[in-house]
Amino acid sequence: MKGLSNWLREHQSTWSAYLLCGVLFAVGTAHSSGFASHSSIDQMLVFASFVGFAALGQTLVILAGGLDLSVPWLMAFGGIELSRLAGAGVGGGLGIVVVVAVGVAVGAVNGVGVTWLAVPPIVMTLAIGGLVEAYLTGIGLLQSRGDQVPQVAVALAANHAGPVPLIALVWLAAALITGVVLARTPFGRRVLAVGANDVVATLSGIRVARVRLATYAISGGASTFAGVVLSGYVGTTYIDIGAPYLFTSIAAVVVGGASILGGRGSYWGTVAGALTLTVLSAMLPLFKLSNAGLDVVYGIVILAGVWLSGTGRGALARFAQRLAGADRPRGAP
Repeated sequence: MKGLSNWLREHQSTWSAYLLCGVLFAVGTAHSSGFASHSSIDQMLVFASFVGFAALGQTLVILAGGLDLSVPWLMAFGGIELSRLAGAGVGGGLGIVVVVAVGVAVGAVNGVGVTWLAVPPIVMTLAIGGLVEAYLTGIGLLQSRGDQVPQVAVALAANHAGPVPLIALVWLAAALITGVVLARTPFGRRVLAVGANDVVATLSGIRVARVRLATYAISGGASTFAGVVLSGYVGTTYIDIGAPYLFTSIAAVVVGGASILGGRGSYWGTVAGALTLTVLSAMLPLFKLSNAGLDVVYGIVILAGVWLSGTGRGALARFAQRLAGADRPRGAP
């Protein structure tokens, strides 16, 4: 019993996020019986997979103390560039490999700017995102057709393995790998150490710049892959296809209990965050809320996720301690 208590305390942020997801799903099911139908769950798993891939690299970047705002443009690049390569006669499988490799390289450029050039992450990733958008507007869109999505991307996004969407199984495999890397490998421990305190990490012999560069490179590859499968599901591609995922890729990490300042969190928490945001998006139209209402409820759920993870309660406790210290007379113990 003590072991279970310790596990619950240690993984509070993760299971709290899954609890929040379960509560939202129960509310949606109570409001509409069709909400828990196989087709509805199937669609939610697919949409959650897109969020999960967009947030995979974002999780690593945030855990290492950074932030990647180039995600939506790299997602657009993934779909548009794959379409362009398909139009040029490049096979779908090879096209996906090339596109993801370019995404990794673009992410590495982000990492170089943030680490060795000391450009703030927000500035650097926005600048790179702008350059990617300029490429897509000036070259990519002119040499591609939106409906030239390779069949392999369509199959990956739309096919099933038995009753389960194929893309959901691919996401599960990616989650298992990422979870093991973060929890069981030296690289994962270095990522958390760098995010917790990069000065201490440097003094401990960790090459902070290399670790952060690696997280940005992974984020670039994951974002372009998310764009590939999203374009395969939609059956076309366009420059704003990744726009909704800038906020959700960050929100999934935060709702999953990770510290936005880095050093604490896990990808399994991000998985819970992606599922929670997807269930929320599927549930809110049942209540016929306006776009403004959707944004309000979205923000409330994010705050609830942060609170349940313990981040909010910890901040409140520290604030209360400061108030108590301010009220204590000078010289008092």
